[in-house]
Amino acid sequence: MPRSLSVSEEDPCPGRIVADAGGAFAVGAVGGSVFHFVKGVRASPSGARMTGGAQALRMNAPRVGGAFAVWGGLFSAFNCAAVYARQKDDPWNSIAAGTATGGLLSVRQGLRAAAKSAAFGAALVALAEGMGILANRAQAAQAQRNRPSVHNPTLAAAIANRGHFTQQNLPQVDDPILSAAVDDPNLVDAVANRVHAAQQNLPTVDDPAIAAGGGGVQGSSGHPTFGKEVEETKKPKDNGREI
Repeated sequence: MPRSLSVSEEDPCPGRIVADAGGAFAVGAVGGSVFHFVKGVRASPSGARMTGGAQALRMNAPRVGGAFAVWGGLFSAFNCAAVYARQKDDPWNSIAAGTATGGLLSVRQGLRAAAKSAAFGAALVALAEGMGILANRAQAAQAQRNRPSVHNPTLAAAIANRGHFTQQNLPQVDDPILSAAVDDPNLVDAVANRVHAAQQNLPTVDDPAIAAGGGGVQGSSGHPTFGKEVEETKKPKDNGREI
């Protein structure tokens, strides 16, 4: 989802451009070192393979790292410019930055070459952004499937009905996030799971009256006599006599 940017928000783009350029240089230098070292070893004669690989590494790795740094720095700069112009951060900024970077780097070879490079850069960035979106959706779906289910549907329905009754008696809430949380089925399921787990962890009751759910018991101890005494103490009295 696009994230709106306020004008007063601190602009991180200068630091981001330097960081992206440095990271791209490191990736290019490491990858170019491995590639050109292996290429130099294979192209060198027997007995001088390591020397040839090291020489190829020294000659080509900085060049590859520099090319990566230029691409990464320009891409980050165009991306920051798109974010500032549109006042939102979404995948379209990255696609536009890839298009502009590819076209600018090939502009010296002619307009046709620049257009091809721009299209290639846009397609490459769009592919990367699409894969990122698909990965995020797959991760969200996996988290939804791994969410614990309610083991007691009756308890879940009771909690849902109680939440609906409580919502009807509550005053109007101006906060949309809080209002949405009351109707959130995930919240209801989470509460139901906690209550169910608490019931499973309760100690065993030895009193059959309490275990049976009351059975006419009025007191908290489960004893009928004690319940009767509790009811008698609740009766109003006038000068020691019952009314």
